[in-house]
Amino acid sequence: MSESKRTTASSSERPLSPDDIGWDPDDAPELDEEWFARADHHIGDQLVQRGKRPGVTEEVVLPCELTERFRAGGPGWQIRIEDALKEWMAEHPEKL
Repeated sequence: MSESKRTTASSSERPLSPDDIGWDPDDAPELDEEWFARADHHIGDQLVQRGKRPGVTEEVVLPCELTERFRAGGPGWQIRIEDALKEWMAEHPEKL
């Protein structure tokens, strides 16, 4: 970017620096293997795989005709099943 563009750019177009937001890079977590294992994985804005969170998941057996419809939607099918179940539970609390 030329100097003239820098001086005329509004502050809303300028990305915030660590000094602007009061962030110290030394406060960042260490990005080790455990951190990456626990991280959620996204493709664009879509969550496709949750990170590993020991002790907070269960295995559920579902009919193939149900899972095939979700799998046909591509990556993130398990998350879509989770979201559909949560939505149904919120709409039908009396059936739980």
